[in-house]
Amino acid sequence: MNYALEGYKLTNRIGSVIAPNWAAKNASIKFLSPNRYAIKAWEQEAEKAGTRFNLSEEVSAIRWSQNENTDDGKSSGNGKQILLVHGWESRATQMYGLVKGLVKQGYTIFAVDMPGHGHSSGETSNAYLFSQTVKLAQQELGHFHAIIGHSMGAGAAAIAVGQGVTTDKLVLISGPSSIENVLRRFSCFVGLNKKTTNKFLGFIGHYVGVSASELDATKLLQACDIPALLIHDEHDIEVPVTESTRLAPVFNDSELFVTQGLGHRRILKSDEVFAKINSFVNA
Repeated sequence: MNYALEGYKLTNRIGSVIAPNWAAKNASIKFLSPNRYAIKAWEQEAEKAGTRFNLSEEVSAIRWSQNENTDDGKSSGNGKQILLVHGWESRATQMYGLVKGLVKQGYTIFAVDMPGHGHSSGETSNAYLFSQTVKLAQQELGHFHAIIGHSMGAGAAAIAVGQGVTTDKLVLISGPSSIENVLRRFSCFVGLNKKTTNKFLGFIGHYVGVSASELDATKLLQACDIPALLIHDEHDIEVPVTESTRLAPVFNDSELFVTQGLGHRRILKSDEVFAKINSFVNA
């Protein structure tokens, strides 16, 4: 048993009754403040294989290609570009499992450390800021043949496309269809009651500048013509597969590929998933 977590939940349950504003505000601060974890040994390979550069003063990015021969981090113009978008409390290098196969096929791969993550600056972050960073990547780097997102990165990619980002293909792995759904699951997990949850949503919306209900990909996309591949594990306990089943029908051309036994994170290390993505991107 995680006694610290259980104590935090108990505090929220009590706070929801006697001090709902306090409980909601504290939960919102916690939600918007991602933890940064030490880089893993295998990620060092990813760093060495790529080229680091600054997308902006605040945002760091990395590029992988067959020929790392430019100084500004941008593509030399040979071949097509793909953007990888990592999830919450993750970073660009944790998407590296996808890179080798795509680079072998001639693609130039870019991945961005989202604000508050990896090499990028910031102490707080949120899904809307993720989506705006995807927009920034397109503005600075040009058109992407495919955008591939995982978890919150998948949700942000879908939101960004719904807000005007263009791409030839979209791959959404273990992603949410609605940020409000994410917030409500978090609220339930940490022990907030219904009244305090609504206050929690209000605090988040005020801080972000956009209400959670507006960040619903099913509303933003609406009959999207971009071919989409949605990948989700049947027993994902962090983001339930129902998020992908809810989103898939929004696209005019989509495939939902459901895995088993991979969960939320191991799905990024599956050869079966890599093969599925490579086939889709090249089709």
